[in-house]
Amino acid sequence: MISNSSGINGIVALFGDYDVIPRLVFALKSISHRARYGYEIITEDKCIDDISDLDKIESSLAIGCCLSKASKDIMAIHGKVYYPEGFDLSNKLNEIFEDIERAPKILSEIDADFAFAGIDNDSLIYGRDSLGIKPLYFSKESKILGIASEMKALKSIGFKNIRRVHPGSIHKVSIRGEQSLVFDRIETNSKLNISMEEASNKVLELLSESIRRRVRGLDRIVIGFSGGLDSSLLALIASKLTKVILLSIHTKGSKNEGVINSAKNLGLEIEELQVDTKQIKGKIDLIQNLIESDKVMDLAIGIGINLSAKRCSEIGCDALFLGQLADELFGGYAKYVKALKDMGEEFAEDIMLKDVIDAHKNNFERDEKASSPYTEIRLPYANMNLVKYALSLPLSLKIGILDDQRKLVLREVAMKAGLPKDIALKKKKAFQYSSGLQKILVSFAKG
Repeated sequence: MISNSSGINGIVALFGDYDVIPRLVFALKSISHRARYGYEIITEDKCIDDISDLDKIESSLAIGCCLSKASKDIMAIHGKVYYPEGFDLSNKLNEIFEDIERAPKILSEIDADFAFAGIDNDSLIYGRDSLGIKPLYFSKESKILGIASEMKALKSIGFKNIRRVHPGSIHKVSIRGEQSLVFDRIETNSKLNISMEEASNKVLELLSESIRRRVRGLDRIVIGFSGGLDSSLLALIASKLTKVILLSIHTKGSKNEGVINSAKNLGLEIEELQVDTKQIKGKIDLIQNLIESDKVMDLAIGIGINLSAKRCSEIGCDALFLGQLADELFGGYAKYVKALKDMGEEFAEDIMLKDVIDAHKNNFERDEKASSPYTEIRLPYANMNLVKYALSLPLSLKIGILDDQRKLVLREVAMKAGLPKDIALKKKKAFQYSSGLQKILVSFAKG
């Protein structure tokens, strides 16, 4: 059993009416980049860490794990529980397996990023965290069910109709049928009647707590740093809890002195990583395969995160922290202001809510896959308590038509936390543009 984290860095599970082991091994090898410490196979009565021994067993139900460190888990949990401390997710999942109706009470109360698969007698149980930070997919063919951390694992063994496991859901499958349950979901909340003062105090409290939980036990962390509001606020709060190294990535000619100045103002160490056109060109096929997307924006972000994760691993840090979800929660994109201006408040709020709900497929999965060969990502803004509170705030505390106002409450939070005013009020420029990566990728597409 595990306590609050594991050495599992990816999952493949197969359940059919004949021996699934050969196909399982093939699928695992298709995501070998996740297996930094080898593999582990879990069946109903065995746990094997040498896949060369698999010719000795047959099973119609098995789970394969890609390992990032030594593991002897009898349940496949890809992820970590941040709160409560010492929460034994494996043990709690065993309780849920007996009756999955217990899932809402147990799983909706924890702060965690996870995808899991387990075996209970002759049943396969699998599920995913509330926000979908860890990827998990499934597909059903005529005689077999497949579950995997990446679509390519299922594609490699012939699955075609591959879908995402819904965030915040748990599923139990046996020869007798299937039982599914949603244990937590992002919903439209009634808006609070609250002042900027009250809202900014609460957001600062929730964000600080989320960061505190995520840095616990880490001596040093790397933060993907743009010099803007989201990453600077993250860096400022985290630096009071552990050693922070800022990492800035840019192409030749795209170096932003503002990033260096922001780091100096924060008094934090910064590493600059310059990449050239040749390096980017050489990365395209690799990143496209990793993130399972060929969209230019996804490739630009994926390359940046992959390089950041690699550097994080090289300098011996255990996690790469990113500012993902701040824009969707607090109104960082120009399209929200435009929606408010053109279509009104309700329309703008609907777009923002949809972006939060869809963040797993638009951002989290891509970013986790891009980092998976090297280290894990942690996303302090993607904390369910913070998400639910932010969604309850009136739109007027986030954006305004006047002077393209965006992330109003988060800027107030930043100044309360002690962030220099020029950083707190800095206009957003998306990483894929500020780094110069998207410009180069677009030139390749045209050329």
